[in-house]
Amino acid sequence: MWPSPPKKKRMMNPILRFLFNFEVIVKKTRLRLMFLKRILLLFLIALPLMASAQSFDQVLSFIKTRSDIREGGCDLFQYNGQNLLVAVSPVAVGTKSELNCKKVGGAKAKRDMLSFINGSEITSCTQLTTSEKTSDTLKGQRVELEQSYCETIRERVVGEINMTVPLGGWYSEDRSVYYYALYKIIE
Repeated sequence: MWPSPPKKKRMMNPILRFLFNFEVIVKKTRLRLMFLKRILLLFLIALPLMASAQSFDQVLSFIKTRSDIREGGCDLFQYNGQNLLVAVSPVAVGTKSELNCKKVGGAKAKRDMLSFINGSEITSCTQLTTSEKTSDTLKGQRVELEQSYCETIRERVVGEINMTVPLGGWYSEDRSVYYYALYKIIE
């Protein structure tokens, strides 16, 4: 059998236990404080973003209902003393999900913004093809003319645009087209 520990050690055990528990309590408190500080920091960062997103709801409702670009395009608007460059792009829904419509709409809206700011290079190619088909009939020769007309128009936009913010998206009345709007504050 093991010898029993001396009485002095038993007397110190409660003191050691208190000190050990005190360290654990202090560590837990420090962890709680660090956690609370992080949450507070995230909240303080997110608060202006939430406030700015809510303040542009009036711009979105104006664009949806009364603006010239509600079905696509780009234009400058003035709102609360700020100049906003707003681009709206239409996306044919088909079988796309809303997330895919937002991705495609965002890319198209940025292209529209770049075209508005930097201009674009438009090239077109027109092709007219004419063919004759001759066939012999009892009454003589028969000539059939066939023409096909093909025109290809390409738009090229070069540049980079940063700091665009999503304004929102909405469906058309028949839900066949999804409109997506972005804005950029112009200084």
